Amino acid sequence: MKARWIVVVGLISLPLHANQLNTSIPAIVSGDIAKQVCYYQDQAYSEGAVIQAGEVYLTCQRANDFETNGSLKWLPFNQKITEVEKPKPVRP
Repeated sequence: MKARWIVVVGLISLPLHANQLNTSIPAIVSGDIAKQVCYYQDQAYSEGAVIQAGEVYLTCQRANDFETNGSLKWLPFNQKITEVEKPKPVRP
């Protein structure tokens, strides 16, 4: 009877002693992850930047006005512009 009990306990605990392999997931460490920018001609522009594309002026604005950390997109600049400074690209 004791031998049976030992065998049963041994079989139940066998999976608990199986070899476990732990693989770590590599962490992506980059300062560009949280950076929201608009791209134009391979240049990155920050929120509020105004550019001229042909005869149209565009401004880099939030894609969704209810998000404070969401993505940005180019929107038509609807104000009358008399003089615009050349936009400064964002440097990493």
